[in-house]
Amino acid sequence: MNLKTYSLVPSGLAQPGGACDDTTICRSRRINLSLLSSRTLIQLPLAMLGLLALAAQADELDTLQFQASESVQHDSNVYRLSDSADAQALIGTPTRSDTIAVTTVGLKLNKPYSLQRFELAVNAEDHRYRRFSNLNFTAVNYAAAWRWSFTPALHGNLTTDRQETVDNYADVQNTGALNRRTSRSTVLDAEYELGGAWRLVGGVFRRSNTNSQPFTFEGDSKVVGAEAGVRYVFPSDTSVAYRFRNGSGENAGLPPSSGFAGNFKDKEHEFRLDWAPTGKTTVQARMSQFDRTYDGFSARNFSGVIGELNGSWAVTGKTSITGGLARDLGSYQTSTDSYYQGYRLFVAPTWKATEKIALRARYDHGVRDYKGPLAGFASSGRQDTTDLATLALDWQPLRALKLTASIQRDKRQSNLPGFDYVSNSVGLTALASF
Repeated sequence: MNLKTYSLVPSGLAQPGGACDDTTICRSRRINLSLLSSRTLIQLPLAMLGLLALAAQADELDTLQFQASESVQHDSNVYRLSDSADAQALIGTPTRSDTIAVTTVGLKLNKPYSLQRFELAVNAEDHRYRRFSNLNFTAVNYAAAWRWSFTPALHGNLTTDRQETVDNYADVQNTGALNRRTSRSTVLDAEYELGGAWRLVGGVFRRSNTNSQPFTFEGDSKVVGAEAGVRYVFPSDTSVAYRFRNGSGENAGLPPSSGFAGNFKDKEHEFRLDWAPTGKTTVQARMSQFDRTYDGFSARNFSGVIGELNGSWAVTGKTSITGGLARDLGSYQTSTDSYYQGYRLFVAPTWKATEKIALRARYDHGVRDYKGPLAGFASSGRQDTTDLATLALDWQPLRALKLTASIQRDKRQSNLPGFDYVSNSVGLTALASF
């Protein structure tokens, strides 16, 4: 139960490369729901949202837009505890459920200037738990971009962002604790059109992840690196690209022990396809050979093929379907494991009953295997299976006001005791744009 708006559409391939681990932002299973609070940093009653919506209506072409949302969600298992866990001993109460509320206010700026375009999105989220008030927090998230162009042939992007989310899927040493993960990313990329269909591409990047819990088995991390490659664009606007990516990083926030690796180097060979076979379908694909090597600790090294395949299909004017498949690799350091590998898939249909009413659904399924024991230890053989189902109904009575009701079931099964859980939640959201 991550606390931002949960999108029932594919995450796409916006993040450039990297294994799906602590150094990237590709956790599609992090669920974000904007929530309402009756006691928040910024008091914004639901009635005020309606008045604001009546007073002003946002248009997608507006240079500056303001947004405010209030929601409330009830979660049956906030800490994602196993049915076999002693909740009284772990969290001080036998009750696992809570009602979480958040008020969110933000703005969006989109301003073109000659060949340049400037974008900014900022929001403040105030999270309040009715029962587990020790989990309350306020986050300020942002995403900024300069879509630069020195000439029509030489152009690129300078982007930076910060996202703080509740990570239900982090395994922490302090069982019964909830982890918040803060992800930061800064990327500068460029493309030069050589003439005809060929382009040179390249860039530099810096990414980091930090956790609120002192020790998680995936740990804090930061990576700095560069990439270079070529892209070929067909007359149909379909493109294929190859990039070589090289990065240096370090893990922190791991238990103090000689058995945990710190500094590492990443190498990645990436092939990517962007294809629109028809006017109603799009396909995005990425496949990479990824290698991570740790300085002086080869037992923690891992490598393999990673990738994503995402597609969308506008079946009719009212019905659309998106779906995707991904293969992941990521660091996970214990005595019995060094990394995980697995796959994820999702399908997300949308039916727009009328201009004002839409029904959305999404189903995610994933399997993750843990591998790479240290010398003298047997592999845990751990395998987790995750299933997440969401159903949401949107009603937009006014162009500037949208109301959403949602239900969700989140389940993890594991062949090891204590890692399984089930959580059910319901939520209501009001979003005003002006």
